[in-house]
Amino acid sequence: MAKPIITILGLGLTGTSIGLALQAAETQAEVVGHDKVPEAAQAARKLNAVQRIDWNLHAACNGASLIILAMPLSEVDETLSLIAEDLRPNVLVFVLSDVLQPAAELLDKHIKTHGHAVVGHPVLNGVGGPLTARADLLEKAVFVVAAGVHTDPSALELASNFVESVGAKPLFMDPVEHDGIIAGVEQLPQLLGLALVHMLAGSPGWFEAQRLAGRAFAQTSDPGRSAQHLFTALRNNRAYLWPRIEQFEVELAAWKRWLMAEPTDLESPDQAGAEAEAAHHPLAAALAASEEERQRWLEQAQLQDWTPASQPPMDTAPAPGLFRQMFLGNLGGKKK
Repeated sequence: MAKPIITILGLGLTGTSIGLALQAAETQAEVVGHDKVPEAAQAARKLNAVQRIDWNLHAACNGASLIILAMPLSEVDETLSLIAEDLRPNVLVFVLSDVLQPAAELLDKHIKTHGHAVVGHPVLNGVGGPLTARADLLEKAVFVVAAGVHTDPSALELASNFVESVGAKPLFMDPVEHDGIIAGVEQLPQLLGLALVHMLAGSPGWFEAQRLAGRAFAQTSDPGRSAQHLFTALRNNRAYLWPRIEQFEVELAAWKRWLMAEPTDLESPDQAGAEAEAAHHPLAAALAASEEERQRWLEQAQLQDWTPASQPPMDTAPAPGLFRQMFLGNLGGKKK
């Protein structure tokens, strides 16, 4: 009996890491890769993230039981239109995107009658360090899974089992709710970083300033993707990004006031030193509160543990699901 086929379309950071995670799980399926950039496909094959590369898109999808689209949203529209006629009735189509509602709309546009199609967003590990393709990049990571308008419940179950099998934790969300949140925690920082570059590069002092720009500037201004791909994501999510920009304008106005404010509540003139000023200044208070909140989030993100402090952590393994039965044989989970 022939092995089931898992096809990964798009062999960048996410697609290659998924392939490596599937290999680490000793999947009983043949993992096929496709990328329109030959260098990306060759790099994934060299890492053994896939067992076979197929340069023809239709051939790569032929006979697949699971097709993962791990590519920028700007490429999903054309790809779905090309593979729509290749899909077998029960093949699971899993579109990965950082904005889910536009991705779900593309599924409805191209494969409306195909009930086995879902969208998802893997929130990649690697906070505080460079991201590279590796088998444990998704280990304990939050992996949002969402249904399209016509998604069959069995497709959600299969997608959830797949997420668990690559080491991640499925989180079911409504696409609209997800996109509203992602506008604040991902897209607004990307937009502000490039807006900063735009402002400084257009100023008369940029020739001297760029020589003084270092790590802080590099980290703040890194969008993490190309301008074209970011444009597509921002435009498709503008209904939720626009209110976040307005909210930030109000916040920024408050920080301007705090910056220019004078220290308050000094007990005596002798306290008017730098330490006393910091202890009684609204800017210092805002900085300290923000730093504390960021540190709390950073610790949770590094551990991938979002359990409230008042709740003891749960350590229960999920029962083997449909994906494991189909693709992992009797392993029942990842090999340790």
